[in-house]
Amino acid sequence: MRSTFLLLSTAAATLAACAGPVRYAPAPAVPLTAGSLDLARDASRMVEARLDQDGDFHAGDLIRLTFPYTPQLNTDQRVQLSGAISPPLLSPTQTRGLTATQLQARLQALYRPKLARPEVSVAVLEYNRPPPPQEIFVLGEVARPGNFPYRDGTTPFEGIARAGGGNRDADLSRVVALTPIGNQLVARMLDLSATLNGSRRPIDFLPPYTILIVPPTAIARDVDRSRQIRAIIGYNGINIGSAVTLIQP
Repeated sequence: MRSTFLLLSTAAATLAACAGPVRYAPAPAVPLTAGSLDLARDASRMVEARLDQDGDFHAGDLIRLTFPYTPQLNTDQRVQLSGAISPPLLSPTQTRGLTATQLQARLQALYRPKLARPEVSVAVLEYNRPPPPQEIFVLGEVARPGNFPYRDGTTPFEGIARAGGGNRDADLSRVVALTPIGNQLVARMLDLSATLNGSRRPIDFLPPYTILIVPPTAIARDVDRSRQIRAIIGYNGINIGSAVTLIQP
């Protein structure tokens, strides 16, 4: 899936050690409007649904295998309860946990000894359990917090702009981006104000299902970034039960 971010590199270990699986809850001392809480809960459900979908295929999905050089092998198949399909000339092949690209590569490797030109394409014609629509969520100190359809190339600046921009209390130097990567959620702190002030740091692109959280300037500026991120997430009422890795900006 999955993302233009390559966050799980050696830099990822910097803060991960101090932040195992965590449940975030709203800070009780911070008042939250019902609308903000509802949006935070929707974002949590959406991200959890995405994390629960391991790979692109599930039992009952209808898959099309297309062989451009041997079209007589073209076939449509339902994924079995076991997660397997039965491609022509092959033993049952497991799809569980694979993306369409990974399954295609696996099939081409299996067909290499059998076909002179083993090219095959994989497409999902029908989902038994449709994936959640690709969206991003923008919460916190913005004019119109909400969820917005995702499109390739979306940056944090575009996300915040689609939410009406930061309000007068927004702290753009401590925007938190929660991004599902693999089977976990990665939290990073972004200094967008530095870019607005002329910094030449590369601009990030957001993957789908990202939650952007713009905190108020009133949140304590602790030197511990992981503590800051927890405070910001708590302020916005995010309650993610999955393992969260905190990435140092």
